[in-house]
Amino acid sequence: MTRRRTFIAAHHSETYVVPLLGLADGRDDATVLGQAEADGVPLRVAEPFDASAFCGALLRAFGEDLILPARHGAVRFVRAGAFPAGPATAGLVARRLKGEQSNTSVVYGETLILKTFRRPEAGVNPEHEMTGFLTTRARFAHVPQLAGAVEYDPAEGPPITLGVLHLFTRNRGDGWGWALEQLARLREFVAAHERHEPLTGERLVELVRDFSAGVLGALGRLGELTGGLHVALASDPGDPAFAPELIADADVAGWRTRMAGDLERTLRILHDRRGHLTAAGRQRAEALLAEPMGLAACLEGLEVLPREGCHKIRVHGDYHLGQTLRTDGDFVILDFEGEPARPLAERRAKHCALRDVAGMVRSLDYAAATAFGEGGAVQEAGETWRRLAVDVFLDAYLEATRAAAARLVPASRPALGAALAAFALDKALYEVRYEIDNRPTWVEVPLRGLERLRAGRAWS
Repeated sequence: MTRRRTFIAAHHSETYVVPLLGLADGRDDATVLGQAEADGVPLRVAEPFDASAFCGALLRAFGEDLILPARHGAVRFVRAGAFPAGPATAGLVARRLKGEQSNTSVVYGETLILKTFRRPEAGVNPEHEMTGFLTTRARFAHVPQLAGAVEYDPAEGPPITLGVLHLFTRNRGDGWGWALEQLARLREFVAAHERHEPLTGERLVELVRDFSAGVLGALGRLGELTGGLHVALASDPGDPAFAPELIADADVAGWRTRMAGDLERTLRILHDRRGHLTAAGRQRAEALLAEPMGLAACLEGLEVLPREGCHKIRVHGDYHLGQTLRTDGDFVILDFEGEPARPLAERRAKHCALRDVAGMVRSLDYAAATAFGEGGAVQEAGETWRRLAVDVFLDAYLEATRAAAARLVPASRPALGAALAAFALDKALYEVRYEIDNRPTWVEVPLRGLERLRAGRAWS
């Protein structure tokens, strides 16, 4: 006998969903967590997502449009447009994905994937809302197609998204792993050539460009898809949740104030903790501390946005190479939940599309730094690759966004670069704070990015 209960536990402003599986007898593949009693029956309490029977019951619940009464509301399993028709879901073998932290995902064969949110908030989750919009209304094929959602409908207040069901994307791994694999080959190639001839200047650029032609072409495609994503998200002027809105002076003032505050806070942290950095990291930190005005000047680029009539839209919000899947010759963009630590209202707010672009530009920098390290011709090859990769990504992105009904970004590369510098600064400052708290030896990567921004050569 098996009993399944889902507890939604609230403490102050935080809510957690904790599904539990009660095992009264027999064997099960679930991981037992402890003991309990329900209605006088002793039970072993287990983690349900390790149990194939539980995961199979979840999938059947979608097919049945199941509604489970709860103490103060109901849990609903709602199918969406991409849910497979007929018996396509029968007999699918469930397996739990390992390694996730804030969510839990279960794959059904190679057909569907269910993501459950451990820490939901009142209101529709951006993953549910945005992939639903992109699947059924914008019909943008390069995201996971929404097949359903699990919602808790309380007696009072807005519904809460507990999980989302998507069509499974067959893939060759995420974009981060793919990029590092390609860059490892480039590093070996450069190291082999360095033994036979000095690699500097145009010769190095030529070698990197020729060897990386396929990778750079793929990154151009990723820039095109990123632009296409933003065009799709701006495609419905009649829906208040997605309609593009002109970026106003008040928006710029708000963004600038927050970014300036983050700059001041980050520099203060660098000052207080520079003694814990490596010698090279400390030298970079002290140089930035000695001349912070070059960084503050990046914020002036925000003024371009209202002047050129740019619009704010719904954005991904946590965009980087790891949020893409590499398929056969293409990419799929995933994980529209936004940064889980930020409040739901902030994750659903409209923003400048360059926020996503900056995230990818910084991710390309991290990929080059991870693969090539620092020092010698090998590092210079990494810097060369980064410049080429950012250029091809931005060129393709800018071309793709010309199709938008509303202007999303400045039309020229110089104006785009000026506005993008502000968002790249914002991202790099966040990275500095994260690395100093979690991986101090990595702080040199965003510090090098800040050096380039301060010098006014963010992409060179």
